[in-house]
Amino acid sequence: MAIQIKELHIKVKIEEEQANPARSHQVDPVKIQELKSQLVKECTKEVLEKLKERNER
Repeated sequence: MAIQIKELHIKVKIEEEQANPARSHQVDPVKIQELKSQLVKECTKEVLEKLKERNER
């Protein structure tokens, strides 16, 4: 029996430790959004490639 994925949700929460206050700095919110978008695109691409490989078998 085959398993069909119709919808996939990936949720990630990343927290950094603030051990050294001298190194703490604010990251531009626009840059954060760009990185998130890039991560989602890469994950989507990988999932689609895996699904394509699976369908070709």
